[in-house]
Amino acid sequence: MKSVVLFLFGLLLALPPIAFAADTSPPPFPHAPLNVANGCFVESVALCDDFLDRNGASAWCRLLQWGAQEDAEVVAGHAVAVFELNGKLWSWDVNFGFSLQDIDPGKKESVTLVAAPLIAKYPRFNAYFPVYRLDTPQTPAAQPPAEISGLEEVGLRDASRVATRLATHRPVNLVQFTFPKDGQSQPGAACAFVFNGRLCIYLPNVGTVPFRTSALSVANLRQLQEMIRKVLPGATDLKAR
Repeated sequence: MKSVVLFLFGLLLALPPIAFAADTSPPPFPHAPLNVANGCFVESVALCDDFLDRNGASAWCRLLQWGAQEDAEVVAGHAVAVFELNGKLWSWDVNFGFSLQDIDPGKKESVTLVAAPLIAKYPRFNAYFPVYRLDTPQTPAAQPPAEISGLEEVGLRDASRVATRLATHRPVNLVQFTFPKDGQSQPGAACAFVFNGRLCIYLPNVGTVPFRTSALSVANLRQLQEMIRKVLPGATDLKAR
């Protein structure tokens, strides 16, 4: 595999975005966010799942991602959902919620045009390679993991929350492991899933890393451990939850 290029993913959520006038348009439908750490990618996946459930598999919805070169394995700079509904183009951003876009829906396939006003909300960061991601229909997880709450280990709680939600539309694997940090062994957790032909790993303390791999399996623990080690060197003792 190619080496992982790490962008400053978490900063987009850790630092406040630029202040914009609030969008007074009423939300087009109710949506409950995941509210997990470093979650813009998985939050956008969940929004797309929700939208397609409500409007049918042929409805137009894309995950718009920037900070990621198409052929690189990266932790992306940011991700939002973009969709067309009732002749209007909307976006949903974990930091801003729903926003009605002043763009002709007939030009929705122009990713550069659509991305420009969304990227402008983050002037402190350089935005690279805006690209659409589109999932293909998958079979929901046969035995979805249960959400774990009330734990001191926040990472496991967030990874389980992502796994439970995304499992309604695709196979997932909730895993635990340990990794070295500051000379000590720390507990870690992750959710593995497939999106847009990539094997993706959501790590609460890092974000989501999409990997190019020929084996799109969330069940191969050896492969998952090697992927996690590319992001957290020294990770070991991986096991399914």
